[in-house]
Amino acid sequence: MKNILTITALFLLISCSEENKNENSKSFKTETAVKPTSDYTYSLGDVTVKWTAFKHSARAQVGGEFKSAEVLGFKESNNLNTSISGVSFKIPVSSTSTNDKVRDYKVVNSFFNTMISTEFITGKIISIDENGEGKLSINMNGNEVEKVFKWDMDQTTKEIYIKTSIDVLNWGAKSSLDALNQVCLEQHTGPDGENVLWPNVDISVIVDL
Repeated sequence: MKNILTITALFLLISCSEENKNENSKSFKTETAVKPTSDYTYSLGDVTVKWTAFKHSARAQVGGEFKSAEVLGFKESNNLNTSISGVSFKIPVSSTSTNDKVRDYKVVNSFFNTMISTEFITGKIISIDENGEGKLSINMNGNEVEKVFKWDMDQTTKEIYIKTSIDVLNWGAKSSLDALNQVCLEQHTGPDGENVLWPNVDISVIVDL
């Protein structure tokens, strides 16, 4: 399996449909982080970028993913830091997928397309260390924000699992969040009658190296 870091990816889709209990997300296998250097040569393969958004007062989960991501600057090496640090990514927001075409349309058009020049979410991996942490930057809505991420690796399959959480308000996206909430008003209103679309989004990236 050959995958790359779609990390960052991150990224943040808020969704709007009937209860979708994170059907698109995949549980992370958490193991002790491996040392960056080994006899294995890391090479770029497939990347999977998933996100989990939250609605209702009870924070009901809504899952989705980006079907496409371009990664540049990956270096084949037996040193994980050498291979990944400095890698950049470019994710077309039009590749948003939640297994609901109506919801996908609303997320792309009412959320992303109301931002400043956000046809793509871009960013880069700034660093990764052997203690299971790293730092990346994400560009969206005309703003660049740095985030810390956690990572683990399956030493048998060489799949790397990257996790982080974002708050879209840090990218100045409140008006876009409100616009999405407005077109999904019924779906974002819970049993208690409260209309809530949370600004927090969990991001998970699975890359086969």
